[in-house]
Amino acid sequence: MAPAIVIFSALMLYWIYDGYGRALRLLCLLRGPVDSSTDSFQPSVAVLLTVHNEAATVCERVRNLLASDYPDDLLEIVVASDGSTDATNELVRSMNHPRVRLVECPGGGKTVAQNLVIPELQAEVIVFTDAGVSFDSGWISKVAGRFVDPRIGAVDGRLMFGSPDDSQVSTSQGFYWRYELLLRELESHLGILAVVSGSGFAVRSSCFVPMDPWIGEDCIVPLDVVAAAFRVVHEPRAVAYDQFEAGDGVTLRRRVRMTLRNWQGTWMRSQLLNPLRHPGVAFALWSHKILRWLSPLFLLAGTMSACYAAISAPSWFSAAMLLPWLTLFGLGGFHAVFERERKLVPGSGTAFSFLLANLAFMIGVWRAILGRQVRAYRNQ
Repeated sequence: MAPAIVIFSALMLYWIYDGYGRALRLLCLLRGPVDSSTDSFQPSVAVLLTVHNEAATVCERVRNLLASDYPDDLLEIVVASDGSTDATNELVRSMNHPRVRLVECPGGGKTVAQNLVIPELQAEVIVFTDAGVSFDSGWISKVAGRFVDPRIGAVDGRLMFGSPDDSQVSTSQGFYWRYELLLRELESHLGILAVVSGSGFAVRSSCFVPMDPWIGEDCIVPLDVVAAAFRVVHEPRAVAYDQFEAGDGVTLRRRVRMTLRNWQGTWMRSQLLNPLRHPGVAFALWSHKILRWLSPLFLLAGTMSACYAAISAPSWFSAAMLLPWLTLFGLGGFHAVFERERKLVPGSGTAFSFLLANLAFMIGVWRAILGRQVRAYRNQ
């Protein structure tokens, strides 16, 4: 029994972190090319920047948005300040720009503020973004151009970690994020994408549905778009930049929070997980999201079963089954203790990141099962 569990767990982990992407590549080759966007299509756009105590970054972020190459008469920047107690509101007012509007919200949480502001917006397209992010000047035009297709309800931009001035930014992304971006491109090509980055995505205003206060817009908006029979697409030319998180503790807390909210939000739209009703989207959601969040179960089951087999029936076969699991945990542990900066052992950083992500998934899913809720901003 133990060898069967080991093999099954290993196959599931392979599918989640490599096999699924390879299957999507094959399906994309079979489908062939699809139509792309045209930057000449220019709907009216409202950029919604929801903030709480962002005095240190809000002016720089607004200036970054104002530097977009989108026509002035079609672009509005709305800063929804949700219960800010620092100088955020005064700084936005002092900018005194005709395309920038401040809306003061009572402090009910990010999603509550978004639900209050969005019904008042008149634009055809609404862009969601964060204060700590930076857009390329063509981000808005490239995303807006995708809405020329009336079947498209939401567009995800390409989020990169690092500085726009860093020539190595495209190659410095971690394994996890490179694979995530690959999946989004492939799923978009196949018309089964239901995932976006909250740091920068756009939705057709007619597709927006008021959100539950404890579910983030990056989770629930694309699911509602797909449920309404519209498509979510990824636009790799629309590049946004965010900074790497400082410290493993910050990374862990953020991933726990994201897992908790996304797990709850995805199951709130459980009809999309039914392969009989939504075969393509269900295939993507199970492989891209649900199984990934459950990967700690396969990791623990495989490791424990391999250990049991090696102890209860020592042999070359049981030792061979145990070796990959010990190697993974050994490399991750070595990196945690000795190699944070020097990275002398190849693969140790990847192993550590993989184990850290799985720890976050396990904690996030467990908290979701217990009914915990999150309404905080990304820096809280």
